[in-house]
Amino acid sequence: MSRQSIIDTAASQNGVVESPPNSNKTKYGKWYGLDGVKWCAIFVSWVYDQAGHHLERVDTANGYQSCQSGYNFWKRNGCFVKDPQPGDIVLYDWGGDGVCDHTGIFVKWMDAEKTILQAWEGNTEKGNDSDGGKVMMRERKRSLVKAFVTPKVLGGVAVPFTDDLLQKGDSGSDVASLQKMLFDLNYNIRVNGIFGTDTEAAVKEFQQKNKLQVTGIVSPEVAGAIAEEHSLPKVPGKKFSTGSYLRKGDSGTAVLLVQQALNAKGIVPKIDEDGVFGSNTLKSVKTFQQQLALEVDGIVGPITLQALGITDI
Repeated sequence: MSRQSIIDTAASQNGVVESPPNSNKTKYGKWYGLDGVKWCAIFVSWVYDQAGHHLERVDTANGYQSCQSGYNFWKRNGCFVKDPQPGDIVLYDWGGDGVCDHTGIFVKWMDAEKTILQAWEGNTEKGNDSDGGKVMMRERKRSLVKAFVTPKVLGGVAVPFTDDLLQKGDSGSDVASLQKMLFDLNYNIRVNGIFGTDTEAAVKEFQQKNKLQVTGIVSPEVAGAIAEEHSLPKVPGKKFSTGSYLRKGDSGTAVLLVQQALNAKGIVPKIDEDGVFGSNTLKSVKTFQQQLALEVDGIVGPITLQALGITDI
């Protein structure tokens, strides 16, 4: 057996859907012994088994059913890698809150910079990334990835992975979360999940401002200092506090939900789902408001949220 057998097995399931719709019932769940539940991790476990690479026990003897369980297990066992190969497992964190939301099977990078990846995923669909009920090939941003995993069954040796430090060259959802906090604190930074020169400069500026050793490296202590400053009360009116209003300059999970909803409504052009309310998001909000004859102010308040189908943020 080979890594290619994992890719081929996943590809053979392209288009398979739940039956009946919206039931979470699949042949993968029946095989796993837990049907009628969210099944993205169960799908990956099934693919590995059918390809002759049965996963080690994570949640059960058949593999894993929880994305976060998989993350915790493979982190503890040193299976994280920075340079994934076809057939490796990918774990996503949509909102940058540190919790894994979805999983799939890495196929390849779509660009030389390795910012967009291609993966086979179960229980997904455009407009419903984590519970869409279908097997599909998806393209994802590197900034949404919590971890890449080479499970022991593939026989690979994990690259040493120091996940308590963030520094230039790192990428993924942890970097995006850091960038969102620095962006909220008015540092000149792009939220793209890639720890590049601008992120390093922002970290150094923060360290200098706070009388810390200026290294450009985010240790747990530096991360804590950034998080503490980020949690301080903001100037009234600058940030929403009740979740009822979002405007340019805001960032976080609520903004991500708005961006996803706008794209799901077919806004043209599609906007980056990066959790940052920038100029493109502002333009799309105004376009959406104009289409629905709402007040065109670019502010996502209760009426606009309702029109987008968002009831709780």
